[in-house]
Amino acid sequence: MKIAIIGSHGVGKSTISKLLAQELDLPIIPDIVLEAHQKGFAINKNTPAETQFWLFAKQLELEKLTEKFIADKCLIDYSVYADVLFPDQRVKDLLSEMIRRNANYTHMFYLPIEFAIEDDGLRSTDPTFQKNIDDRYRQVLDDWGFKYEIVGGDIETRLKKILNIIKDN
Repeated sequence: MKIAIIGSHGVGKSTISKLLAQELDLPIIPDIVLEAHQKGFAINKNTPAETQFWLFAKQLELEKLTEKFIADKCLIDYSVYADVLFPDQRVKDLLSEMIRRNANYTHMFYLPIEFAIEDDGLRSTDPTFQKNIDDRYRQVLDDWGFKYEIVGGDIETRLKKILNIIKDN
């Protein structure tokens, strides 16, 4: 089972991933943005292509080395953010091609924007930027034909919905 929790930053992916991992006894592939920041990579609206490629490569490595997982962030994120952040179409096309070949999830759960972004000191708290990412995320998922479930509500409701969908499959 390879589960991707997807959506813009600040929608509760980490919270749901941790709870789901406990319920299903699966390892989490964590959001590696903090690691990138600690290594000195620029994050957020100033993220350069080099950072985006490092993030993609690290995510790909973790997903390839882990047989079953819950991904707090998945490969598709890196295409979405590249589409919003970078003017260079070559960067976008290259990331998109690599992601389409490697994004292989048994379940994808999209978390919509439903509450204010908590300031973790790392990610942008700009709601306009978050909305731009969210809009592009849905467009990429639909354009690429990915099957995903939209899971809204409070934390408990989201967790129950996800568990029920997994149980039914």
